[in-house]
Formats: sequence, structure tokens, C-alpha cells
Amino acid sequence: MRILLAAMRSEKGDLRLNLSNHLAKLEDTTSRGCELVLFPEMSLTGSVDPLTKPERLISLDDSNIAALTAATKGTGVAAAFGVAEITERGDAFITHVVASEGRRIGVQRKRYLGEGEEHFSPGSESDVFDIGGHKIGIAICAEADFDAPFDDASNAGAKLVLFPAAPGLYGRRTDDASWKRGFAWWERSSLDDARRHAMRLGLWIALAGQAGSTLDEDFPGFAALVSPNGSVIDRLPDWREGDLIVDVPL
Repeated sequence: MRILLAAMRSEKGDLRLNLSNHLAKLEDTTSRGCELVLFPEMSLTGSVDPLTKPERLISLDDSNIAALTAATKGTGVAAAFGVAEITERGDAFITHVVASEGRRIGVQRKRYLGEGEEHFSPGSESDVFDIGGHKIGIAICAEADFDAPFDDASNAGAKLVLFPAAPGLYGRRTDDASWKRGFAWWERSSLDDARRHAMRLGLWIALAGQAGSTLDEDFPGFAALVSPNGSVIDRLPDWREGDLIVDVPL
């Protein structure tokens, strides 16, 4: 399976810009022979604090989700993208949506929340999604600290787990040296977790994270593919936005 892993900037609260960037990425991916594009955690909405910016949460019926879902029709490319979700009951979730052939084929809500995410609700269900005849799971950012999301995916028959992320950096990045420090932390943390789960379960793990500066927070980027023996097959070199195309022999 050929996958594009997108390390990209997602501006907070700017759905129009973020949707445009997703659609452009999807169009480009179609011409590059990919079957799937993985976008970062909360890629479509940008990162949201439900306490201070509840108006930035969107429902799964939002027109922007519908537009991105519709754009997958006839492309042969599935899209896995992130939103900060609000339900009819008013519960807020960190959610990854999977769309293919113009329809939503799955939703994974983040089950284990990280620091600063206390005003979200944890998801309660794990699922795997069929893309091109392959079962694929999703573990979102801080969930890499826990075994259960990867165990559940493996037990359901998945051989690949998608690992979208948006780990905000404390303090603004003002020069290359400060970006390097932030990136080094996330590179070490994410790869350590990915390698551990890959080796203990025999999984392929594909990473893609938010990159660059937003209104009030910076993100360390990074994309990589880790093999079942824990080897890093390919990766982006640093914190900058970029696309990584990988072939996963499922």
C-alpha cells in the first residue's frame, strides 16, 4: 500500500484555509499513485481547547467534513484526517475520520487523552478500517503511551496502525536552535513509542504530525514509517512541513 504521510500546518480556527490545503494535498496524492493520505491529529479544525474556544469544535455533519469526504470519490485514495468534534449532547472529542470513495467509512475517537486535553471526553470504542482490502487501526498522539489502542488494532487483524499527532511545543520557537530542541523531543518520544509497539505486536506504524507555527502554538512536524522489527524505513528530516510517500508491504 502506498501512503502519503503529511506533516502539515493546521491553523487554529481557519477551516476554509485548512480545507483548501487538504483538498490540494488529496489532489496531489491522487496523481502520485497513493491509496491513502494520512493527515495529522485535528488537521482540519486545527488544535482546539474546548474550554476557551468551544466555537471551533465541529460536528461530524459539518460541511467541511462533507466536502473533504466527497473529494475522495473517484480518486482511489482514502483520506484519514483529524477534527475537534462536538456531538449533539455537547461532548467534545479528538476524532480521526476516514473517508473513501465519497463516503465516511470510519471514525476513531481518542481514547487516552494527553496533558492539556482535560476538557475533551475520552472515546470508548476501538475500530479498524478496511482500505484496499487491508485492516488498518488508528492511535492518536498521546495514545502511544498506552498499549490498548495498538493491542485492539492488532487483535482485530490490523497489520498497520496510523499514528497522527499534534504535540504542541511549550514556548514559541524563535530560531532554528529552538525548533531543533522541540523537534528532538518529539522525534525521540514518537519513535520510541512507535518502535516499541511495532516490535511487540509485529505492526507497521505510520506517523504524521502537525508542523509549524499557528496563532498561539508551535508544532514539531515529523513523519515516518516504522517496520514490524522496529526499523525506521523512511522519515522526514526535521520539523518543517513536508510529504513523505511510503510503500507498506501489507
